[in-house]
Amino acid sequence: SSHAHAPHVVTAHRARARNETKTRTHTSRAMAIPQYVFLPTPYSMNLADSADFVKKLAQWTIFWEVPRALASVAIKRTYGPAKTPSEKSFLKNAPGYVVAAIHALVVGCAGVHVYRVTQRLPIRDRYYMHAKSQFTGSPKHFTEILNWAFCGYMTGDLMHILWNYPEMGKMDMVAHHATFIACSLLAGGSQTMIFSFSWLLMGEFSTPLLCLRWFIQQATYELKSERVVRWAKRLGYRVDESNPVLSAGKQLEYSVSKTFVFTFTIVRVVIYTSGFAMMLSAWKDGILDQVPTFTRDVLFSLVTAGWGLNMYWWSIMVRKFLRGPPKVSAKIE
Repeated sequence: SSHAHAPHVVTAHRARARNETKTRTHTSRAMAIPQYVFLPTPYSMNLADSADFVKKLAQWTIFWEVPRALASVAIKRTYGPAKTPSEKSFLKNAPGYVVAAIHALVVGCAGVHVYRVTQRLPIRDRYYMHAKSQFTGSPKHFTEILNWAFCGYMTGDLMHILWNYPEMGKMDMVAHHATFIACSLLAGGSQTMIFSFSWLLMGEFSTPLLCLRWFIQQATYELKSERVVRWAKRLGYRVDESNPVLSAGKQLEYSVSKTFVFTFTIVRVVIYTSGFAMMLSAWKDGILDQVPTFTRDVLFSLVTAGWGLNMYWWSIMVRKFLRGPPKVSAKIE
């Protein structure tokens, strides 16, 4: 009779062995997924310590006011006293565009550095901190300081926009700045999405060209400055002498716009899309499960909306660009 029961015993043993293997595999997987932890440094954006947070934010906001004040002095000296409303408006707004260009170049280059550093890390370490994270020491300190510099600039610039509303920017600009401040606080305050931070900052490389285009438009349409003609001739453009300022300005504006579209395509279409695709892949593979839920979901929504907005802007730019250079006789709006 022992032989008759043997198959049942073997089957039971096998089932037990399978269950034990499953349990071991599940346990080892749980152990293999390192738990998220907040590992503060002296440079961290620690939202739990409100006094430290307010002090650091104030320091970094004031930090960007220094180049703004210096730019204001330099522009007033170069341009001379303002007589017309257009000139007064130009002298008031120009320092903001100078600082925007400087900030964009600084954080764009820093973003490239963070991108290179995070690409060498294990995939989990690119998105969140854990006890054995390899994202430590000077690269971590550099990234945290960079996030403060970025957040401080955005906060200060938003204050200028609101104080002078709507002269320095309308509701879309307010929403843009508020969104980036939210991203900075969520990611910096949780020490997550480090890799995503790097390619978002690289998108700033297109900003200096927008600032340059603003100066050309101001000099051409508002100030009607002869400087535009001198710049165009120095760069080898042929100027229509019947309307030299408009002819020179439109050609310069078109050239800068061409370079802007090219740069935007690289940093905000190709790099942003590839970074976003990697973020989606990490989410699909469960790597982002350790990121605090609220932070992860809000950042994902904002990055998705940002990608859609970039694509929308890009489609408008490409359509305009395909029309070709503007005619000199075109009506000035």
